[in-house]
Amino acid sequence: MPSDDDGEILAETLLNIQTAIEQASDKLADRAKAKVDATISIFEKAKDNIAWLLGLPTAIGGAFGFLWESSAEEASLTAQVAQLEEAVADLKAQGDLLGGGAKNWSLDPSAAPGGSMTLILAAAAVITFISLLFWYQNKRKKR
Repeated sequence: MPSDDDGEILAETLLNIQTAIEQASDKLADRAKAKVDATISIFEKAKDNIAWLLGLPTAIGGAFGFLWESSAEEASLTAQVAQLEEAVADLKAQGDLLGGGAKNWSLDPSAAPGGSMTLILAAAAVITFISLLFWYQNKRKKR
């Protein structure tokens, strides 16, 4: 016959087994919940960035497509720009940017066709224009 001590030991053992099963179940549930949360987080990030995820290949493909189509035009344009740069450099060296054979450009105002008067007249025109703008603004504020 089993004694009371055996029954208590059996009950205690069953209680320990039940506690261990519950702890293992809780740990398993926590790990499963963590894995599910991580997976859901990946889906949430994908949903948040869907425009970026779908738009990046399109943007890259479009850029390369544009480069492919415009490469011949770019080569032609580069040759034309090089010719223009040479022509402008020649005119600049001669001081004849506007053409016609007369010297019409110079870093030194005294060497220009109007001499330093051109610079003085241009500065006077700018100062007059700015003064008129201030006068008009003051007149407008008084109304």
